[in-house]
Parts: sequence; structure tokens; C-alpha cells
Amino acid sequence: MALIALTVSDTVEYVSDLDPAKSKQPVPIDPADPSKGTTMKEVVGDGATVFLLKPLDVFLMGYIYDNASTLSGKQGDDTVGIHTRVNQTNIDAVRHGLAGFRNYADRNGNAIPFKTQKAVVNGREYDVAHDDILKTLGIRLIQELADKVKEISEVSPDEEKNSARS
Repeated sequence: MALIALTVSDTVEYVSDLDPAKSKQPVPIDPADPSKGTTMKEVVGDGATVFLLKPLDVFLMGYIYDNASTLSGKQGDDTVGIHTRVNQTNIDAVRHGLAGFRNYADRNGNAIPFKTQKAVVNGREYDVAHDDILKTLGIRLIQELADKVKEISEVSPDEEKNSARS
């Protein structure tokens, strides 16, 4: 029994819940026997934008979570402030976790090319999504993609169970 190692070079394909090509539709539980009824399932149609997301290494996750909150106040002062930087945390997660996309276009239908830039975090150099790309995503999509990046950056209980079976 052992944990499965996190592989930060792997990517996961993800279609946003905001994408009009993604919907929940009834599908037969057993296509051979319609009497068994249907269940709701996410269906991704043609034309969906597919985001390629990669997990973040422990150094990036530490940096992002450590910068998520700040404390303010003075010694002996009764007022202490806690400031949470949720949006910046999400932007940082997507900046480092977005590895590319397919079928992503501007409002005129022109394909947006994926591009990267270099970023140094705690002395380590990373290729990250370019600021020009991040500006096109919008805060709701950034939040959704960040949640997925954070999710794939952890070893899940299911992965632990799967590794225990092997």
C-alpha cells in the first residue's frame, strides 16, 4: 500500500460549467433496457472550450496558500485585521496551473493563441500563463479553474484507495 505520487507534468482536460456546450441531460441507465429509466449526466457537445490544467507542485501550493491571508495590527492594540486575498489566490493558481486550451476564441470568433511567460517563485523558474491570457478569462471562470487546479494538486482519497488495491 502506498500513495500515488503527484505528477506535475500531466495535464487534465476540463470544460467549464459556464460553457454553453456543456449541459446536464438524461441518459439511459441501461441503453439495452429503457425500463431501467434514466440518470442525469454531464454531456459536452461539439465546440466546447477545453482547458488543459496541470497540478501545482508543493512549492507553488505553499506560496499561494501562504499569501492568501495577511494579519495587521500593532502589539498591544486590541484591533487585529485579517485580510483574505481569495481572488489573488485564484489568479495565482490559474496562472501556474493553466497549461493551454483548445477552441478558445474572442467575441469575433478569432482563435486566441495560448502563450506563456516566465515567473520566479521562491527562486524556482516556471512557465506560466501570460497575463494577456488571464485578462480574457473573467473572475468567475478564474474561480472555477482555480478550484479544479487546487483539486488536482492533491492526492484524493479515491487515488489513495486505488493505490492501496494495487
